[in-house]
Order: sequence, then C-alpha cells, then structure tokens
Amino acid sequence: MLETLAYIANSINEKNITWGVGGSLLLYFHQLVKDPNDIDLLVSENDALTLIKTLNELGSSREAYSTYPFCTKYFSTLIVNTTEIDVMGGFCIQHPVGKYKLEFDEKSVVDYITINKSKVPLTALEDWFVLYQLMPNKQEKVALLENYFSKNGIKHPYFFEKALQQPLPVGVREKIENLM
Repeated sequence: MLETLAYIANSINEKNITWGVGGSLLLYFHQLVKDPNDIDLLVSENDALTLIKTLNELGSSREAYSTYPFCTKYFSTLIVNTTEIDVMGGFCIQHPVGKYKLEFDEKSVVDYITINKSKVPLTALEDWFVLYQLMPNKQEKVALLENYFSKNGIKHPYFFEKALQQPLPVGVREKIENLM
C-alpha cells in the first residue's frame, strides 16, 4: 500500500493538485491503527476531476457512488497496483441537523511524510475526528482519536473552530468543545 502511495504521489504532485491522505491510512501514520483499510484521498473540488483522471491513467476505476449519508460532490474508487483508493472532493455528510461539508484547501494539509522519496501530504486528525463522528459505525475510530487528543492535546484547533461553524449534532459539538 505504501509503495502504491509513493507511486501515485509522484504523478499527483507533478500536476500541482491540492490533496491529502486521510482515513485509516492517516491513523496508521499516527500509530493509531495497525492495518489501514485502503487509501483515502481528500482533494480540493477544483482539482478533483484532474486527480481522478490522473489515477485512472495509473490504474482502473471501480464503479462507486456517494450514498447516504454521504453527499460528496466528487467520489471515485480506483484500483492502482491492487490497492483500493477512494478519492473525495467536496466531501459532505448528511446528519440529523443538516449537512457537514469539509472545506478542503491548501490549509487542510498540516504535515508531509516522505515515502520512497515521494512527498505525501497529510490531513488533520481533527478533521477526521469530526468526520468519523458523523459516519455510521466509526465509534472505535472516534474513541481512538479522543484518547489520542486527551493524551497529546489538540495540535490544530483551527479545524475544530471551523467545524463548529457548521450545523452539527449536539453530541458531536459537545465532544469537540470538551477537547478544546
């Protein structure tokens, strides 16, 4: 999986696309999980189609739909070197009190790692703490992140502040406020 990430990173970076790794692979890089499920890539809405086209040139696409509770504008699942990659631009989740839209731009990339000489951008754990609370069946990941923040503190409060400006269920709002 990491070799595939390095491989695609070179092609993506050549095109100056605003993108970043999230999901279970991001948790893996922070030593929160041992086995990431796949590669989840967030991308700016403006770059989403270019990223999807770039990955299609490196592998193949699988039919994928953004289904409830997701209302993501650009969603695609691709296979590169047998690794599943989900691309999300305009990431959006519907919930009981509205829609939560993740605004992804250059500020959303908070760190970089290098894999096989390829520069890979990483998204914020704080964003994923909010997203996982809104996704079904992600309580385990929410608990991992909550424990991580309790031990290590909040590194990027900006993302929590930004999240609190959107409609959120009371329980999600309280968890964020308790950590801040």
